[in-house]
Amino acid sequence: MLILKEDIRYPEKNDKFFLEKGNPDEIAWLHKTFQQFGSYADSYQTGALTLIDTALANKDLRDYNIYPAVFLIRHYLELRLKELIQGLNYCKEQNKNFPTHHDLQNLWSDFKKAYSSIGENANDIRFQIIDELIKEMTSVDPISMSFRYPVDKQGEKTQKLEYVNLSNLRETFIRVCFVFDGVAMQIAHYAEMTEDMMRDVYENYW
Repeated sequence: MLILKEDIRYPEKNDKFFLEKGNPDEIAWLHKTFQQFGSYADSYQTGALTLIDTALANKDLRDYNIYPAVFLIRHYLELRLKELIQGLNYCKEQNKNFPTHHDLQNLWSDFKKAYSSIGENANDIRFQIIDELIKEMTSVDPISMSFRYPVDKQGEKTQKLEYVNLSNLRETFIRVCFVFDGVAMQIAHYAEMTEDMMRDVYENYW
């Protein structure tokens, strides 16, 4: 067990995990407009990098931070892909449907098909490299359980890795983020154009 470097203290009567008031410098804002796939993905991206950076700066935390860090990275990938697919669905069909499963391989495949359907190149070198990275992540953590639980429902160990180079993990993740975040900005722009076009149609014909 990792012993917290804190003075010992125990729960007190009326303690709560969540308070919505207090010192403004201690308040995090859970605004409703922030609750979208893209914003959630941004949060998990930031959380993963913070955990890795903290672990690199403090060797005592390396073996602890790696589990939540990789979980957050995988969840970022899932959320960003769902954001991209949702945006493309809006551009093509004016709905905000998105896949509800957690299979990265299928999400990546669905994204590329949808991206190609609007005339974009889903087979450039960046995507070809990410193909292999998605396969790697899927082989290590198929259903987002390997870094959350020590065993699966059958009692089998979920973790197949023994070591992870944190600096390499950080650099590879950032490189993927530049691609995903860039495509997200592109699709958001297309969605805005679609919304403007639909507004013009309604204003002119209704």
